[in-house]
Amino acid sequence: MGFRQIKKKKVYIILGPTSSGKTSLTLKLCKKFNGEIISADSRQVYKHMNIGTGKLPLGLLKLPEEIKIWGYGLVSPDKYFSGYDFALFALAKARGLLERGKTLFVVGGTGFYIDLFTGKVRPSNKKPNLKLRLELESLNLSELCERLASLNLKVYEKTDLKNKVRLIRAIEREVSEKNFEGLPYLKNVKFIYIGLTASRKILYSRVDKWIDTIWEDGLIDEVKKLVEMGFYSSIPLHGLVYKSVLDFMDGKLSEEKALERAKLDLHAYVRRQQTYFKRNKNIRWFDITSDEATQNIYTLVSHE
Repeated sequence: MGFRQIKKKKVYIILGPTSSGKTSLTLKLCKKFNGEIISADSRQVYKHMNIGTGKLPLGLLKLPEEIKIWGYGLVSPDKYFSGYDFALFALAKARGLLERGKTLFVVGGTGFYIDLFTGKVRPSNKKPNLKLRLELESLNLSELCERLASLNLKVYEKTDLKNKVRLIRAIEREVSEKNFEGLPYLKNVKFIYIGLTASRKILYSRVDKWIDTIWEDGLIDEVKKLVEMGFYSSIPLHGLVYKSVLDFMDGKLSEEKALERAKLDLHAYVRRQQTYFKRNKNIRWFDITSDEATQNIYTLVSHE
């Protein structure tokens, strides 16, 4: 009598650059397939940072109560939270959701988080390879600072944050020397990667529309509140979108220039996201401008 092969459970990874409609699509998928969401976004883990991190898709006044999104607001903006911390949280949550029979969608634009979750990147004490060096060199100062802070806040505070070479070396040392406890990776699981994309012209246009909309619909008030709460010097508040608002509030930039910089920063972020995701050959890409895209994704989830 032969052994019966255990059927693998499926986890759907919905990824793509910012403003490609990942959350809106996945909310529809959750309704259709009894799903729940784990957010894989390094900015959405922070409490009180809702508008500028896109937790709520444009056009929605609130998230559907019947659909759970895990990974929003895990820590306050001044707290240390690493990619490793995310993976610990997400893997434990994923295991529980799968055991309850939920269809699991991991959604986000932070490729590093997704790779840690799926095991494509594993914390180890091995020396970083050429791929890591090339990846780090493609990041800007703000992103390098965020990565180093997520690995070791004490080293971050002692490093010259305006020196790209020193930042890269500090990150490499942390990855090579830090002896992480192994992550509790999911077993007997098949990851299905669904990527949302469009031409850069269209993605830039969607980014610009999003910035214009949130700027008028509460972003400045959100930043004022964060400053009042004592988070002015926190790392996330000096990252994408938020730093432009702060400079406008501080009189360093006109409103027009602040809007322009926020948009250009996100354009550059879109390019970096696309470059990162290109390394994963298992992603099935769908053009969001196609009338058939949503239905084709429904079909994929139904039959995969």
